[in-house]
Amino acid sequence: MKRVFHFSLLALIISTIVLILNGIYFDIPKKVLEAKYSNHSSKYLRLSEGGRLHYRDEGNHDKHALVLLHGFMGSSLNFKKLSALLSDDLRIISLDLPGFGLTGAIPTRDYSINSAINVINELAENLNIDKFSIGGNSMGGRVSWRYASAHPERAYKLILLASSGVERPSQTQKSERPLAWKLMGSNTTRNFLVLFTPKFFAYQGLEKSLYDQALATRSLAEEFHDLVLMEGSRDAVLFDMNRPQDESHYELELLRKIRAPTLLIHGEEDNIISVESRLQFLENIADVQAKIYPKVGHLPMYESPNLTAEDIKKFLLEKI
Repeated sequence: MKRVFHFSLLALIISTIVLILNGIYFDIPKKVLEAKYSNHSSKYLRLSEGGRLHYRDEGNHDKHALVLLHGFMGSSLNFKKLSALLSDDLRIISLDLPGFGLTGAIPTRDYSINSAINVINELAENLNIDKFSIGGNSMGGRVSWRYASAHPERAYKLILLASSGVERPSQTQKSERPLAWKLMGSNTTRNFLVLFTPKFFAYQGLEKSLYDQALATRSLAEEFHDLVLMEGSRDAVLFDMNRPQDESHYELELLRKIRAPTLLIHGEEDNIISVESRLQFLENIADVQAKIYPKVGHLPMYESPNLTAEDIKKFLLEKI
């Protein structure tokens, strides 16, 4: 019996070691990921404060411009289905926010919303776009409405796709958050996650985000996983972005200052940000309409691209 116990213990230890070793990944150089994930629409802008912004400039350049911002741990690739459906009628500019995608870490290590707003302004000036519509998913939605509040002279219309609002306990369903997000809450596990980033995290994150599990494909999970491994990105996400800030009261006032007509799109089965969070926007933005999609989770532009594109075109092209 004792020999069986020792054998079982040894097998458990070996299995644990193998599991940990299989989850260890080193940084991937930028050039490798750029070669894999950039395409003909990829552009790069050298930022005034350092770093290089990656963005995609697609669609009809003679039409109204829509700037799209991805969510936490996402990238401009999250909009590839949507961009293809909008490209005949709009100019679509999707960017990788600093710390994510092919932009990756920046020298200032400033990943605040205000810094993101400055980056959007710098890109708009570089492209000679004075007025445009802006939209985003999840964290990108929060950056979008903060931008619309800060720059009403530039933000023509606002689109919020399962957007983060003013943080409060009822908004974010913490029990449903991906495991990797939960582990980021501890200093000990953050240090561990700098190297231990198994592909399971990407798969599990997609399963939590999507209502239709068939959409959580291997290729999509590998895309998310690869871009997380961009050199310097894990340090940026785990440490530089993980400084708690309580701006709830301040942000509520900013939300009320928005004058851009706003379209809110949210999946009824969103496990990351409750569909109930739409009430924040409906109660505090002067001109807002909501579209709630049944059998859709946290990524409406990926899960229901045709309906999302139809609603966006209808919203943006009227009175332009």
